[in-house]
Amino acid sequence: MKTKPKILVFANHMNIVIERVVSLVAGIMFFGVTILAIVEIVRRYIFGKVFDWGQDGAIYFMVVAVTLYFCVTQIRRGHLVMAAAIEYLNHKKCYRLVGLSKIAATATTSILCISLSISGWSMINYSFSMKIKSDSLVFELWPFHFLFIAGIGLMGLVAFFQIIEDVVSYKNGDHLNGAIALVADI
Repeated sequence: MKTKPKILVFANHMNIVIERVVSLVAGIMFFGVTILAIVEIVRRYIFGKVFDWGQDGAIYFMVVAVTLYFCVTQIRRGHLVMAAAIEYLNHKKCYRLVGLSKIAATATTSILCISLSISGWSMINYSFSMKIKSDSLVFELWPFHFLFIAGIGLMGLVAFFQIIEDVVSYKNGDHLNGAIALVADI
């Protein structure tokens, strides 16, 4: 039995930690936003009053929670997939091309997410230094920008770990068995 390379063991441990922490944070945010929305509905339609900041809070916290949860979806390779071309290539027994496509798609995801998170720091600095606020003027936007960029950056990190995983799998010849995982980034 082959032992896993240390980098894959490290990546697996990191993915477990990221998934647990981010799932918890995003779950709490989702729950909180749902409660806030229900309270806003009751206040609006029963009492005829709303919080001035309620809509802003619901929107910003929901966007941040969804963005954070993107990296959990990436860990599970559960993003939407356009599998028709891959299934066709697999049917034509182009197994190497399917394996290389998986690596290329994961690399593209990683590069895109990491570049977005790096370029997003200027947005965070700008919103922090200018004290930019939401429409209701209650929330400063830099914490939301930071969490948004953190979610995208974590997704890029997870995709980077998956590149290594895909390359090791390709090197081991796992792609040659003809079985394709349709829960890929392709």
